[in-house]
Amino acid sequence: MKQSEQVLQAENQWDLMVEHGHGIQNGFHGLWAEGDDPEELSRLLRADPDSRLECDLETAVKVYGRMWERAAVWIGPHAPGWTHVLAFGLHPCHPAVRNLGRRLVLEMFCREELGVLEPLNVYYDGRKLGDVTPPYDEGGDMHLAEYLPYAPGPEFGATGSFTRDVHFVASMVGRITGRFIDRDWWTATRTLYRVPDGSWESR
Repeated sequence: MKQSEQVLQAENQWDLMVEHGHGIQNGFHGLWAEGDDPEELSRLLRADPDSRLECDLETAVKVYGRMWERAAVWIGPHAPGWTHVLAFGLHPCHPAVRNLGRRLVLEMFCREELGVLEPLNVYYDGRKLGDVTPPYDEGGDMHLAEYLPYAPGPEFGATGSFTRDVHFVASMVGRITGRFIDRDWWTATRTLYRVPDGSWESR
């Protein structure tokens, strides 16, 4: 699809995060991994299978807040061929992110209270290939140029704000995976797992 033919998602991705994310905008760490096997991803992330809990995001946030462990993951389907992982307590480029095997993985991290929006990273087989953060100007450069057709056009603008940039980056994820983060996505039931402390130490 040519850049000029693309239309941004009608609903603002940032607004949906604030409305349905139960405060997750202060530490949203999303991973989109190729494949349709959430349980395989949970094993690769070294989650505790006995901690499995089917729940919505509101419950996941509350349960994580009561955990002794520093890390947890909320995993479920995103779109055909893609699985989503919402990571709690794992930093960007964490070894767990690089342990997801021979598949493409997109990583988005934002934290409103600090005004932090990390680059939209792409991984494959343990390697960070680069980032696909949209360029601010039409025709601008992108680290992984093959993803440029997915980028917003000149409407991205050189005078963006944090919330606007989150919207554009999340919209780009939607274009790549075939599904934007919509209301049904935010209110879905997925599987929460604890990641035991020590699973990734010294790695």
